[in-house]
Amino acid sequence: MKCEYCEIADLQSKAEIIYEDDEVIAAIKDVVATPGQITVFPKEHFTILEMVPNKIVKKCADIANKIGIAVFESLGAQGTNIIIQNGLAAGQSVPHFAIEIIPRREGDGINLQWQPQQIPEDEMERAFFEIKEEGDKIKNFDDKEVKENEIAVDDGDTKMVMKKNKSDKDNYLLKSLKKIP
Repeated sequence: MKCEYCEIADLQSKAEIIYEDDEVIAAIKDVVATPGQITVFPKEHFTILEMVPNKIVKKCADIANKIGIAVFESLGAQGTNIIIQNGLAAGQSVPHFAIEIIPRREGDGINLQWQPQQIPEDEMERAFFEIKEEGDKIKNFDDKEVKENEIAVDDGDTKMVMKKNKSDKDNYLLKSLKKIP
């Protein structure tokens, strides 16, 4: 069985398509949190955000923005939640990258709030340094020389240089950036 969003893209679903081009679809599915909830997703199957080419992410975001405006104007929404559930641990129920636009009204009964937690300072500091270390590996480049311990990534839209680690041989992010299956 295909994924739910791929079935929509192949017109094998009851979902109502409200926007479609060669790369992106916006549809109203048959099961939603509120009336007017719209899902924007690429036609090509990408499981999570990190797998989607930047050009298509930007297009999905632009379309979600325009749909958000339409939701406010047409439905008189008082707000919207724009949600990307990225991976199973984040609540992704369909293994296909998507942006959900959920119209909101005060007192609509939908609770998307979470309780902040007081995290021990050492855990926060460790997480900060681990994320910063990975983030420091990414640099924009225009005519920079790529050194032996670096890798250049150019997907036609974004150019960057990443420092190699010893463990980069099996690094999922690098494989997806380099388009290695």
